[in-house]
Amino acid sequence: MQITKSNKKISRFLLFQIILIGLLYSAAAVFGFIEAEFFNTYLDHVLELNVAVAVPIMVNLSAVMGLVMNLCLGILSDNTRTRFGRRKPYLISGGLIAGTFMFLFAYSPNFFICIIIDVIIIGIASNAFYVAQRALIPDVVEIEKRGRANGIAWIFFIFGMVFSLALFLILNEFFGTSTEDGVIIRQEGYVFALGIGGIFTIITSLIGFFFIKEKKPHELPPKRSFFKDFKDIFNIEELRENKDFYKLVIAMTIFNSGIAVIQPFLFIYIFSLGFATTDLLLILGIAMPFLLIIIYLLGQLADKYGRKKFIIPTILLACIGFYILPFLNPSNILSIPFYIIGFLCVLINIFALLTPLNALSQDLLPEDKRGKFLGILNIIQTISQNIGVSIGGLAIAFLGDVVWIFAIAPIFFILSIPIFLKVKETLPSIDQ
Repeated sequence: MQITKSNKKISRFLLFQIILIGLLYSAAAVFGFIEAEFFNTYLDHVLELNVAVAVPIMVNLSAVMGLVMNLCLGILSDNTRTRFGRRKPYLISGGLIAGTFMFLFAYSPNFFICIIIDVIIIGIASNAFYVAQRALIPDVVEIEKRGRANGIAWIFFIFGMVFSLALFLILNEFFGTSTEDGVIIRQEGYVFALGIGGIFTIITSLIGFFFIKEKKPHELPPKRSFFKDFKDIFNIEELRENKDFYKLVIAMTIFNSGIAVIQPFLFIYIFSLGFATTDLLLILGIAMPFLLIIIYLLGQLADKYGRKKFIIPTILLACIGFYILPFLNPSNILSIPFYIIGFLCVLINIFALLTPLNALSQDLLPEDKRGKFLGILNIIQTISQNIGVSIGGLAIAFLGDVVWIFAIAPIFFILSIPIFLKVKETLPSIDQ
């Protein structure tokens, strides 16, 4: 493979567009964190429900709604033609409705209302927002600049996650009440947190709607019927035309399963270490700046040398760090530097590698069907989560310690490598 460097400069206007899209990524991080964490604890802390029953019901119903609506709204947005754009109507309507009802969730008087708000109203609205947010980089940013665009967007996503964690700590500090069963958050705490999350979602969706510039209707491919697009998911000819996309789907399913072995149990592992707050802040405070630098560099390199060139080496180097963690002793101060390295490697595979991987997947999306194909990727992501969390849970049960998830996850990452190698390079300046 002959490599020709590509590094077209990003104009100020496009940089402004990418920053706006980055704000939407940060809103998606905040909204997703609050829905995943605070909605579930509200059932316990405020409504005092049996969470062993209530949480699985609400989470599973939300997951099913997300799978269906993400795909359907993706197809609809592909074929929407308005003077405002094809994604922005979904961005603004989804953001306004989801943000408003996130705040109203904090006043839910019973489980039935929680289901109506979270599963039906937010289930539809938030997926409209997500469909638009995820499609904007391939819609707005030309192929030679998508690596850097994804790098900037994921840095904003990390800031959204950090903001969410800070909000969680504020809730515990100012709205937490100690009980025999631990700390519970009072309802006014949920009003505060869900209000902030809802307002942030509304504001960012408004900013995106008014300032992001989409292609005009006459510049877009012709519209198609919803049912034809949906039926073509099972069309063998369409599968053949997009065979590299489906190779990537298989590779991403395996890779994301490795992430899902770790992600649901990461906070459980961190708290099990028993670190003092200062030690934990030191570890994360040193690891996070390196993570942001690596995210940015991977975006730059993906635009210079191709999407795939640095994916495999990064996976392999990060996997080395995974195998450090099971052998460290949190009571030994000399272990702190190794925890920094280990956590950095974990964060690289969870977040940083998504910069070139997202650019690669976006390049393979057909221009006229990006929403639909992103919906397919969303289905695969859910399947990966189910596989990963199940295997992670079994590993903890049989090996007796949550730390062994770090020995299991790299197996998935390494298994994904041969399939990633079969996916064609998508950057035009890279000769196969």
